[in-house]
Amino acid sequence: KYLRPCVDVVPTDLEPDAESGEYPTLVIQVKGTRAKVVSSGKFYSAKSFILGFWNNLLGMGGFVRDRRKAKKNWQERMSKEEEIKRLTEEKKRKRAEAAGRQ
Repeated sequence: KYLRPCVDVVPTDLEPDAESGEYPTLVIQVKGTRAKVVSSGKFYSAKSFILGFWNNLLGMGGFVRDRRKAKKNWQERMSKEEEIKRLTEEKKRKRAEAAGRQ
């Protein structure tokens, strides 16, 4: 059985050998890590530079796309604000006319 580091618990209920009174040998095998160590020389390779440049281009394209959607939403909000402003001015004008008649 493989034990996962920092997750599994080593069993404590081992029974001693009836004849010798000693506990059986417990062998723990830990799997090696899967992460590969990359030297800094490979990190700054031409391939990583090109992939980074491509990733930046995709990000800029996404930014432009999302900005267009946001602009449409902003224009809708501003038109609603103008409508609210117009209705508020109408109410104030009607109140002023009603107060002037009395």
